[in-house]
Amino acid sequence: MSKYIKQELCVVAGAFFAPKTDASEQLSITWLENDGKPFFIEKSNAYPHGGLCNEITDMLIEALPEINHSKVMLPQKRGSKYLADGKMACYACMIHRDKKTTRATYSIPTTVYPPFSVLSTEEKALKIKQKHGNPVSLISLFTDANFIYGQNAARKFGSQLDKIAKNTKLYESAALSGNGSSPNFALLSQLEHGYIDYTIDYPYVADYYNQQNQQNIQKLTIVNPAQNVVFGAIGCSTNAPNNYAEKVLAEINEALKSKVLPSERYQQSQRTWLEQSFPEFSTYYQRYILDPLKEPATDEIATPVDHP
Repeated sequence: MSKYIKQELCVVAGAFFAPKTDASEQLSITWLENDGKPFFIEKSNAYPHGGLCNEITDMLIEALPEINHSKVMLPQKRGSKYLADGKMACYACMIHRDKKTTRATYSIPTTVYPPFSVLSTEEKALKIKQKHGNPVSLISLFTDANFIYGQNAARKFGSQLDKIAKNTKLYESAALSGNGSSPNFALLSQLEHGYIDYTIDYPYVADYYNQQNQQNIQKLTIVNPAQNVVFGAIGCSTNAPNNYAEKVLAEINEALKSKVLPSERYQQSQRTWLEQSFPEFSTYYQRYILDPLKEPATDEIATPVDHP
């Protein structure tokens, strides 16, 4: 059976306590995963926490034993369609938005990612810096037809960058990578072999690729517009019936506040991946993830600047 349709039922007799619901109203969550490393990696001795997104999924399953949980691995684009189609599903690794979209409704922020970077080879990175500055003027680069941009077809970067890409008509000329096995690696392999000149992603994606392939993909800081830290969140299907997203996110948010976000286990799973290229991670996590848990709830999240 294909790994993309294999489902793993997670029956957990956890030690955590969750609010009781009537049997007739018992909630279920299908947790969407994909093989986009380093976001999802099978847990092992080498990776005891798995990838960046494995541990939060597992901890929420443990913390919410009265919800029926299952996992399904799908290519990223198909997972997005799964949410958009109104399936009773959630995805643990989305970019936080203050307001729900037609595809997903979001939990409280779960982590802090470093700003996006321009990723390129040493040779092309030097040419990009010479022509578009260092840090790189992104709008200037996006409108330069001499450099070929590549992107995973299902990749989103939040409202700010997506709007710039649309306004500069970047996607009309972009080399879009498919959604096969390990799409992040496939894209960086295209970069390495000269099929594209640059892409946009988190710097830790390049860190992991370099470590696994003994390469030296460069990470260039972006300005114009200045980039800020990015907040992660759980996203659940907005279109699922009977106010599904609101119901499951009420449970998820309580578990995040009381069990997951304050735990050393979860924080270590994030530090493992983020601190190499984001040494200020712990400071930001304390300020923007943990400190708000002690304050009265508000409708908006305080951020350094408007975030994607």
